[in-house]
Amino acid sequence: MQLNNPVLIGVFITSITAIASVITTLLTSLISTDSQTRRENKIWLRSELRNIYGGAIQSLATLLTLSSIESNMDIIEGAIVDAKKWLALSLIYFEPKQKKASKLFEEEIYLFISGQYKQFLINAKMKGFQPSEKYQGVNDVYGAADVMLKRIMEVAYQDKRL
Repeated sequence: MQLNNPVLIGVFITSITAIASVITTLLTSLISTDSQTRRENKIWLRSELRNIYGGAIQSLATLLTLSSIESNMDIIEGAIVDAKKWLALSLIYFEPKQKKASKLFEEEIYLFISGQYKQFLINAKMKGFQPSEKYQGVNDVYGAADVMLKRIMEVAYQDKRL
């Protein structure tokens, strides 16, 4: 097929231009959709992290606030269970890029969640963390909760995704 006819040349050029235009529009749409999806995922993750860190902080703070009032044992036990739930969830969303910090934090959370408060406090002291004077020598759960509250606030502060 020869394109000596100006009409055929025009049709050919128009067809190529239309195909290139469709491909360009398709690529632009794909890039835009991908960008929007990533942005929405970041917003969703930020919201989830705020809920998780906030829930852990609130539960631990409730536990420590009510620690001096023995009549609130049901609420204290509920706060312990809640804190363990939020701490476990924080592991799911922990940033994998921080391998060393992740392993350390994972170990701390495991000890806390499993109720190994004495071992948690021993490990924390070796790393330079101590409970406030108010919680030293009282019940290990309160000292562990105090240290964990400090740790979760530190981890949340360092989380660049917030």
